[in-house]
Amino acid sequence: MLARLDVFHHHITHGLISIVVLSVLSAAAYGEAAVLQHHEASTEPQELSTRPGLLVRMARRPLWLIGTALDGVGYLCQFLALRRGSLALVEPLLVLSLVFALPVAARLEHRRIAGSEVWSAVVTVAGLSLFLQVARPALGHPTASGQAWLILSAVIAALCGAMALGARAGSRPRAALLYSAASGTAFGYVAALTERTGHLLDRGALHTLGTWPPYALVAAAIVALALTQSGFQAGVLRLSLPTLTIAQPLVALVIGIGFFGERVNARGVAPALEALGIVMMTFGVYSLARSPVIASPVVRREP
Repeated sequence: MLARLDVFHHHITHGLISIVVLSVLSAAAYGEAAVLQHHEASTEPQELSTRPGLLVRMARRPLWLIGTALDGVGYLCQFLALRRGSLALVEPLLVLSLVFALPVAARLEHRRIAGSEVWSAVVTVAGLSLFLQVARPALGHPTASGQAWLILSAVIAALCGAMALGARAGSRPRAALLYSAASGTAFGYVAALTERTGHLLDRGALHTLGTWPPYALVAAAIVALALTQSGFQAGVLRLSLPTLTIAQPLVALVIGIGFFGERVNARGVAPALEALGIVMMTFGVYSLARSPVIASPVVRREP
């Protein structure tokens, strides 16, 4: 009996390590991709926001294509992590993307990383560590009913649509904030669909292709990508990148707990400490994004 428990513990520990490693690799790829895509998209005229022509123009830029390829690498790592891990475990680790984005942005802008920026990165990592250590999210399995998915999809579509409409009628800072919040919301939904699709693949590819989640996943990912580029195009990276970075894991966390029945520690002072960890992550991410390395101005091109 003890031997079986030892084997079980070994598999759980090994599984958790691989999930964390894959999630961190995903965060690194996403962070580098975001900086490269913003560097290119922010020079385009604002009139192209959310239009197919924006993505067509971006596809002609080598750096944007490299960023898109890194997005693919990041998504692959995220997909593999979500096949075994829960949204509550995998998605918060993606907050590290901005920490990884810092040195890439510094190189592109030919700037040095200041001590305050290092401190902001430390606060971000400390908040993430506190949250995960206290919350102890379990290895989940998406069990939401068809009705729950329908409600969730309608809510996500309404939120993203409302934020996109609000962004088109406002200033560039407002557009950066709202487009990125909508993008983070959409990507949180994409993460949920990714987890569901990954588990469906356990029954085989043919079975998976006969269900709706993979097709909804592709459609939602395209919408999320368009919203992301529109947020970056507004040219205010100090607002767009941290908003996207924070919104995605928070939305995914709500979906995991509210719709998938995933569990985090809710005993005693655990909720307060978890909230403190989220506040620290948010503060660290927005502080990082305000650094001259990331918030550098750009020159827009004429349409």
